[in-house]
Amino acid sequence: MPAIEKAITEDDEDYIISRAKEAHKHNIYSAKAWMLTAKTLFPTNFKVQFEAYLMEKQSGNVLEAAECFSSLMLSRQNLPDLLTEISAIANALKSNEPSFLSQMFDNICPDIQLTILKTSVEHSDDTMEHCRLLVLLLKKFPQLGVDSLVKTLINTEKFFYDNRYARLLVVETLPLLHSLESPRLLQRLVVKAIDFYNSYVYDETEHDITDPWQRLYGILELLARQLGWDLYLVNYNNSLNKESYYQKLLMLRNLEDCRQLLYCGIVFFLRSLYEHKSLKGNHTLVESLSDPDLPLSKRKKGDIEVTGVSAHQFQAAANCWELLHGNEVITREFMKLTSQLQVKPWLEGFSDELALYKGRYNDANTCMTSDLTTIILRVSINFFQQNYLACIENMLAALPLLPAVEGILESDLIVGGKHRHLHFLPITKVAIMHYFCTLLIRILLKTGNNSDLTYGHMLVLMQLGWPQEESVFINIMDAIKKKGVFHYHLFPAYIIHIDILEELSFIWNEQGKNIALDILPNSQQHLGQRRIGTRGADKGVKEDFKQAMKAQVARSNESILNLIIQFLTSERSYFLQLQSL
Repeated sequence: MPAIEKAITEDDEDYIISRAKEAHKHNIYSAKAWMLTAKTLFPTNFKVQFEAYLMEKQSGNVLEAAECFSSLMLSRQNLPDLLTEISAIANALKSNEPSFLSQMFDNICPDIQLTILKTSVEHSDDTMEHCRLLVLLLKKFPQLGVDSLVKTLINTEKFFYDNRYARLLVVETLPLLHSLESPRLLQRLVVKAIDFYNSYVYDETEHDITDPWQRLYGILELLARQLGWDLYLVNYNNSLNKESYYQKLLMLRNLEDCRQLLYCGIVFFLRSLYEHKSLKGNHTLVESLSDPDLPLSKRKKGDIEVTGVSAHQFQAAANCWELLHGNEVITREFMKLTSQLQVKPWLEGFSDELALYKGRYNDANTCMTSDLTTIILRVSINFFQQNYLACIENMLAALPLLPAVEGILESDLIVGGKHRHLHFLPITKVAIMHYFCTLLIRILLKTGNNSDLTYGHMLVLMQLGWPQEESVFINIMDAIKKKGVFHYHLFPAYIIHIDILEELSFIWNEQGKNIALDILPNSQQHLGQRRIGTRGADKGVKEDFKQAMKAQVARSNESILNLIIQFLTSERSYFLQLQSL
């Protein structure tokens, strides 16, 4: 072997390495033989050992590469020359994606793994990168303790304006924490976690953190264990009953140490409010109606019933808010805690909803804008303050602003009982007009006016939500029968609901000797000005009535919604005259 002899004589390991590299292109076994020779002749030579590692890496041999790299790390004399490779290994581990380097790392003994990660941390210049590598180290070796990293992160100047540091602390680091000596520092960490996750769930651009609320409760549990709190309050899961949880919180009201109520309460409040806002969508809270003649709802709890898409979540949030303002001490601490939250999207709209819920109408923001939602809120408040003129004026102002989305009728506008009732009303054309019609019928009933014109207007309005106002309709029919006459010149234009038409036809046919219905236009009356009825009636009059009713029935498929909008627009002067109420 003259070539080898020459290499040994000249102490030229480069020659064997070059032969190994050349052989690697064509014959892997020949290349391995050359590298084995080199390693045998130069067992402590860094260049030879590193080339052996690179060859195994290029060949995709995980175990052999792990063995070679371990040998390199043990020597440590040429550690600076390994920094690039160490950095590549750390990056592979941070990505959480399977790769050759991550598999190789898994096949290195723990002591050398620790050396690799510590070296990557020690040689990182960027603060953010340093912290990320430290998190990686602590994930692999949690026994090292994360206290120093926690303190580094929370005291980093950039933490307060660079959300990456908050994310690294809250999402990556705190789950590694098993205990912390300082309860005060732990409380700071919990506040940071509350702030981060509450902001995160409202951020529409980020969706990579699974179940953020459960993660937040996991961090809250650290504080709970250290301070001896009820673990039920920090093990809240997605299926837990909100009412049961709230009752647990209520039991903490009189404790001298308010921290358990404060921290568990604010997380429960923020979660309930977020769920409410997520479900609520395009709905707005309004005062609605209750009727003692209807059966009580099984959902009713207390003196207020809330119905609609996010009613349960809203009540949980509202009740918790009140609990956190139950006395001066807890109110002060709550305000102090919330002042540390950087972003408060949860405040938008909730203060107005809360004011309405508590009946504090003057606290609701109804004056600043004239958008549709604000106008609907004004309609609601004006009605329940018995300011009926303002109520009607706002209804009429809303008509040109009605949304294009038609929607469907709301079944919960009226519930059984005498208690207050609030409802989350969809911002759709049908739902809004249904609500307006319901309130207008109540306004007309409150006038005490038993005129035929009032009755006729109520018949028009009740068509949209039929049969919601059936009891009112029956009372009107009884009044007509008792009076024996009913004049309503707008009947042909606006009354087309089949049930109302059938009932009027029935009383005209069955009680025609006693009832006179002046409900058809003069152009359709038989023999000029004679009233349609049975007093002096003839066959022609009866036939005219039948034909007129058939014409109304033929219109029963028309849009009642559009008809009522037209009715309110045309009769606005009549409704605005109700100011004397």
